[in-house]
Amino acid sequence: MLQNGKIGFINSFAEIIIPPKYDSFTGKFTSPESMIVVYRDNMCGVLNTNGLEILMGEYQNISLVGTQYAIVMNFEYQKGLVEIMTNQITIPFGEYHNFNYYNNILIARKQLLKGLITPTGKQLTPIQYRWISGVVNGLLRVIIKQKTDDIVIKKWGLIDIQGHEVLPAIYDNISPIRNNGSIVYAVKDNKTIKFDISNITQRANIE
Repeated sequence: MLQNGKIGFINSFAEIIIPPKYDSFTGKFTSPESMIVVYRDNMCGVLNTNGLEILMGEYQNISLVGTQYAIVMNFEYQKGLVEIMTNQITIPFGEYHNFNYYNNILIARKQLLKGLITPTGKQLTPIQYRWISGVVNGLLRVIIKQKTDDIVIKKWGLIDIQGHEVLPAIYDNISPIRNNGSIVYAVKDNKTIKFDISNITQRANIE
């Protein structure tokens, strides 16, 4: 709801549950455990469905990582991760240069390289990739750059959301994942190879 230029929130019965006092917000309430980021008087914070403000004014910017953690930027423009309710730092400011969170995956960047990590800082992959795709059926295409005789060569690979190597980064190209995540085409030495990813991932889980 909007009242006198301020944003508040109502329930399904049109009852005001959080009075209008916010300038803007990101996210949406989808369950009783949901949280959103709100902005008020040049400050940002986290708001839960009970109207409890958390971390208000503590950081310059906040991006939620699920309902337990948040990517935060301090006033020196450094990013880190905190546990929302306790404000405990789980990844120190400046350890990584940037983070991206989508589809339950946290990608950390250090200089020009990227890798997968958990919100507590555990590395799921080495920070070695120059590019990581979006998640498709639990899989991500990746690129590693190798330098040989002053020539930079891109090599493609495939990993899953736990950081396991599905296809090693030895291919000249890997196509977008097809057939609901079951088929991928990889090119090596001008030859195209068709992989049944479902069989590969099943073998990996057994091993």
